[in-house]
Amino acid sequence: MMSSCIDHTILEFQHALPAIFRGAELDRLTGKAIRWRTIQNLRSKRVIPPECFIYSGSKVLIRRDLFLEWWRGTLRENTVAATRRARHDV
Repeated sequence: MMSSCIDHTILEFQHALPAIFRGAELDRLTGKAIRWRTIQNLRSKRVIPPECFIYSGSKVLIRRDLFLEWWRGTLRENTVAATRRARHDV
């Protein structure tokens, strides 16, 4: 079975990100694909499970695997491009 684009993306981030890292480093570590400012807003609205984070003093640390498990649910495949490509193949 071929893995999806989402599976591939999650796997790439699992390899690129440390197991635990400072939230303030999120923009840099993800090439701004995931923005810390947005994550902070979602945290304050309690959209992201609190288990995704731990604290060291005033620093917020992200637990990579739990965070990526949540983030996976926000992703979707680009079905529009696939539909357009299929129409052109006819």
